[in-house]
Amino acid sequence: MNRLFVPALIAVLVLMPAIVHDAYVLHVAIVIGINVVMAVSMWLLGITGLISFGQAGFMFIGAMTTALLTKNLHWPFWVALPLSAVIPGLIAAPVGRLSLRVKGVYFFLVTLAFGQVVAGVFAYFEDPFGGWYGIRNIPPPQPATLFSTLNKVPFYYLSLGLVLLTCWVIHRISRSWFGNVLWSIRESDLLASSIGVNVQGSKLIAFIVSAFFAGAAGSVYAGYFGYISPLVFTFEYSVNILVFIVVGGFASMAGPIVGALVLTIVPEAFRVTGKYQMMAFGLILVFSMLLMPQGIIGAWQRLAVRRAFGRRIARQGGR
Repeated sequence: MNRLFVPALIAVLVLMPAIVHDAYVLHVAIVIGINVVMAVSMWLLGITGLISFGQAGFMFIGAMTTALLTKNLHWPFWVALPLSAVIPGLIAAPVGRLSLRVKGVYFFLVTLAFGQVVAGVFAYFEDPFGGWYGIRNIPPPQPATLFSTLNKVPFYYLSLGLVLLTCWVIHRISRSWFGNVLWSIRESDLLASSIGVNVQGSKLIAFIVSAFFAGAAGSVYAGYFGYISPLVFTFEYSVNILVFIVVGGFASMAGPIVGALVLTIVPEAFRVTGKYQMMAFGLILVFSMLLMPQGIIGAWQRLAVRRAFGRRIARQGGR
């Protein structure tokens, strides 16, 4: 059943625009896709025991790269997209070497400082970064007649394609020998180092891959919304990404996916409540932490184990 679930889910997602014609629903689905990419990319760091508050900074770099290349240099979006992923990855290499020298709260602070520096630099230089007002009228992907503001379907498939690519790559990494190395580092980096694991090098690779996909998400964001600003890619957004993972659960990659899905839909569902929107969001978050400390996926797995155990006891009792 598990083997059929993922292909069936992908088929439903591919066919969704043929079933759902509401532009607002497709817009929410696009935002969910961007949030899923960000959450999954941070989850890769999480399996090494690292939490970065600089993810929004790498996303901003990717979005800014796309904006500058497509609007100022008139490059095609399809050329800007891979470059917008590569450049944050390249920047992540020296940033990671510096930040990974420290651990715990100090690592949080270093990555937080990086995100603030990125936003500050882009905000200070109005030319070419647009200052606090950001950059508007970023060209959409080509052809422009297809990727228009009135047609959400192409953007939906662009977002879905990035989600599938990100999840496939990171899933393969997490299940590979390198993924086992990352899990072992999370359990004990000293123990992993004692058996010959290059702890710093492994963490750096995970940091770079995470920044790569964050930059790609930023590129899609810029191409879809046509506007970027330091006021969008803030520290709070990095915190929200972490919340997606915590609410969904760290145990598997399904956690950040479910967390991003639920916590993107919930604020939208309570949008009609106006000023009570964030209050409702906060209450749901608090109750989820109290009732499901291992996240939604962790709670689901425990429930499945209890049901399987109950069925086994029932079968033994009927004999």
